Amino acid sequence: MEKKGSAVLPLHYGHPPEYLYRRMVKLGGIMSDLIIERFGVSDYLEKLSDPFWFHSLSLAIGFDWNSSGTTTATLGALKEYFWKRADPGVFILGGKGAHISEISGEFELLVSRGIISESKAHKIKEDARRIAKVDQNLLQDGFDLYMQFLILDHSGKWAIVQQGMNAEQRMARRYHWLHRSSLDFLNDGRNGISSTFVAHRPLNLSTSRSSRNRDGMLEMARDNPLRYRHILQSGSQRTLDSFNLNEPVLRMDYRINWERLRQIYEYQPTDFQELAFMQGVGKSTIRALSYLSEIVYGDPPSFTDPVKFSFALGGKDGVPKPVNVADYDRAIEYFSELLRGTTLHDSTLENLSRKMSAEARERTGI
Repeated sequence: MEKKGSAVLPLHYGHPPEYLYRRMVKLGGIMSDLIIERFGVSDYLEKLSDPFWFHSLSLAIGFDWNSSGTTTATLGALKEYFWKRADPGVFILGGKGAHISEISGEFELLVSRGIISESKAHKIKEDARRIAKVDQNLLQDGFDLYMQFLILDHSGKWAIVQQGMNAEQRMARRYHWLHRSSLDFLNDGRNGISSTFVAHRPLNLSTSRSSRNRDGMLEMARDNPLRYRHILQSGSQRTLDSFNLNEPVLRMDYRINWERLRQIYEYQPTDFQELAFMQGVGKSTIRALSYLSEIVYGDPPSFTDPVKFSFALGGKDGVPKPVNVADYDRAIEYFSELLRGTTLHDSTLENLSRKMSAEARERTGI
């Protein structure tokens, strides 16, 4: 099963203490090696693309149970572990803030080593760019992206984990994507969002329920939307609440780039993806076209948030309990023995496999 989704977490700042982070690198790497050895790299990528499994991994290696830092610390630790290996089979690129810009250079390094072809590297970078646009512009849920990690194997299969910040709510939201042969950016590409926090009426153009509104947006873009500029600037109609009292829809962002709308019209995009992924097309342009599409064609977009958890060694902030270093070191030793192939190896992995399969069936209802 292909899994995508996201998690919503309180926004925390700072770094894990060094004693904990060093152990996260070891234990996270050893557990990853065990999973890859038993299930293969493809299954490992699929697990990382599941927000529930990823969060459980973060907890198992000792990070805060509900912190936004789980993403940075866990993937940062795994990235350090795999990049130090001679032939890891898995490569993690990117990171938080300025580290996103390092992705191109990291791809160049993989290409120069013959690990991945230049054409595959270009395709993955383009997919990652579009996925960022989907979660930033087509799902306008109040979270602004500031982090992106790419996890790759030798064949070019990947999982992408990125995170957005809502400073006002002091929350972070994590989005997960998984490589597949037919990647659909527009029709419910995520598996869901694990959260108790639900955004209030976010504009969601990344669902099939918005397909007719998207069609109207394309028509508007090709039919000179500047003809309807007076509607967007009307002082008497500040929101769509006054347009349709039975279905309040959208609070407009009035910082509309009219020059960008003119450029889109002159370019004449052939389909919605070409429109949405054009350079310079941002949130306000997307909202303006969606607004006009509903007024002119009568087809509203979706305003439903696509929203859909375990303690192990404790967290650095003492929640739900302080990290017990002795227990942590015993866990590293235990999983190291499994990886080396002791008598516990086969039976333990079989038990883990059965447990994970049972939990997956329970979660999916299969």
